[in-house]
Amino acid sequence: MLCLFACAQANAVNDGNVNSTLDPGVVRIDEAKFLGTPLDQNFVLLDENGEEFTLAEQMGKPLILLFSYYTCDGVCETLNKYLAQRLKELKESEPTRDYRALTISFDKNDNVKSLGHFSHHKVGVPEDLKDRWKLSVMKNPEDIKRLTESLGIRYFWSSRDKVFIHPNAFIFVTPKGRVARYLHGAEFTVRDLNLALVDADWENISQAGRVIDILVGVCFSYNFEEGKYTLNIPLVVGVASLLSGIFITLFAFRVKINKKKNQEYKTCTSSE
Repeated sequence: MLCLFACAQANAVNDGNVNSTLDPGVVRIDEAKFLGTPLDQNFVLLDENGEEFTLAEQMGKPLILLFSYYTCDGVCETLNKYLAQRLKELKESEPTRDYRALTISFDKNDNVKSLGHFSHHKVGVPEDLKDRWKLSVMKNPEDIKRLTESLGIRYFWSSRDKVFIHPNAFIFVTPKGRVARYLHGAEFTVRDLNLALVDADWENISQAGRVIDILVGVCFSYNFEEGKYTLNIPLVVGVASLLSGIFITLFAFRVKINKKKNQEYKTCTSSE
């Protein structure tokens, strides 16, 4: 079963009761509800240099969105490192795939200083990815909850364990700013990453040169139970059967035509 929330050993809710437990369903994302949701693109963020930018400036390409907090000593660091590794693999396997990635802190106490420490000392964003991937904090901490709630992200502070409990979700956003896909935990492959980006870019799929993406998107479908892409076997078998039928029909037609031409040739030869 995929990991649904960070710091699994921390199961207390921030109600002051050390014996209280958290039902994992509380932080589970209702994907059916939020897929297709348009992002508010007016949120202002700060990068590790303290420079402002908006979500709108991250649009125009498929966007990988990850929520973390920068004082985390466990899963957040792991997830960001995992993303870095998968993005490096994607660059090697799909060098033309275009996208942006953005990590946002949901902790209102995070600032440019804690962001810089997390980026340089915990994650170590590769130089060749910095033009595509930003780590950030919200300029106005009061905006955090509004953004996370609009995407189905819920998180809780455990007073007992001093950690946030939150979903480990990578959110894929279309170039026009709509939620296209969620991938959970550090279990997806570079193929899953690429297919999720294809899903995110689907609104541009009719453009020339995207035929391969259409075929890939059809052959693989997202499995909600497993949280990853799987081969759409019934469809592939059906298409293969259809193509086989067409091939056999064309072959039989061709044989018939050749046979007819041979008979006509023999008739013409014998009449001479």
